Amino acid sequence: MFKKVLLACSLALSTAATLAAPVVVNGAIHNIDGDHDGLVDDLKISRVAFDVTAGTTVFFDSMVWEATHVDLNGDGFLTGFDNYMALFSGGSMLTAQDDSGITYGDGSVHGYDSAYSYTFANAGSYMISLGQLIYSAADGLQGFQADRAFFDYEGNNDSFGAWRLTMTASNGSLSNVTALDDGNRVPEPASLALLGLGLAGLAASRRKAR
Repeated sequence: MFKKVLLACSLALSTAATLAAPVVVNGAIHNIDGDHDGLVDDLKISRVAFDVTAGTTVFFDSMVWEATHVDLNGDGFLTGFDNYMALFSGGSMLTAQDDSGITYGDGSVHGYDSAYSYTFANAGSYMISLGQLIYSAADGLQGFQADRAFFDYEGNNDSFGAWRLTMTASNGSLSNVTALDDGNRVPEPASLALLGLGLAGLAASRRKAR
């Protein structure tokens, strides 16, 4: 009996060890002069770089429309847009998604908040991008769409849209999560600063992967 209980506890601990604490990144997409033509009429695409070990599955869950009229990401504004979320390995797009029906675990209230899982066969560095509606792989890699201004679905005529990305890893480890800034700052208080990166969760995932 004792052996059975010990085995059950061991299996439970093993299962728990495969699921790391979520990593949360906050940011915004906004109008910039990306093509340097003197006009702030290009739409920034946010990009987040990260590393994974081979076999890691990551669930990417975005929140982009604060349709509850509650400032869920704490930036002081209520904004909304239709997120298109693409995943890259080097210069190649691995997968992309517009709408989702599995996005509500993080407080999202609308299918425009894209969400999907991806299992990485190879260890390495990857990048995920967040932007409004569909954009090309080239747009995602350069970090903006030329001649396309932001449209606020909340109807406030804001020139930016806040987002939150929750990344949850299982069966491996997720590390070095970094928001890539193109140097164009968002008007305060909607900054691109990382909030709640969950460093303790990353450290724990590294220890578990050893």
